[in-house]
Amino acid sequence: MHGKTLGHLAAVFTVILWGTTFISTKVLLTGFQPVEILFFRFVLGLAALTAVCPKRIKGTTWRQELTFLTRVISGYGHPVLQTTRCIC
Repeated sequence: MHGKTLGHLAAVFTVILWGTTFISTKVLLTGFQPVEILFFRFVLGLAALTAVCPKRIKGTTWRQELTFLTRVISGYGHPVLQTTRCIC
C-alpha cells in the first residue's frame, strides 16, 4: 500500500478510536472510579506501544524512563482527575 494512503488510514483510525474513548469513558464511569479508568488506559496504551515497538529505544536509561513516566502522569493524569472531580 502506498505510504500516503497508509498514513491517511492510520489518521482516520486514530480519529475514530479517539472519538469512541469519550463515549466509552462516560459508560465506564457508571461502574468504575476515574482513577481506575485512567490506570486501565495507561495499561492499554503501554500494551499497544509495546506491540508496535517491542524494543527499548537505544540511548535511554531507566532513570530517563522513570522521569518520562512521572512527567506523563503529572501532565496527563492530574488534569483528567481534576476534570472528573476526583481531586481539587
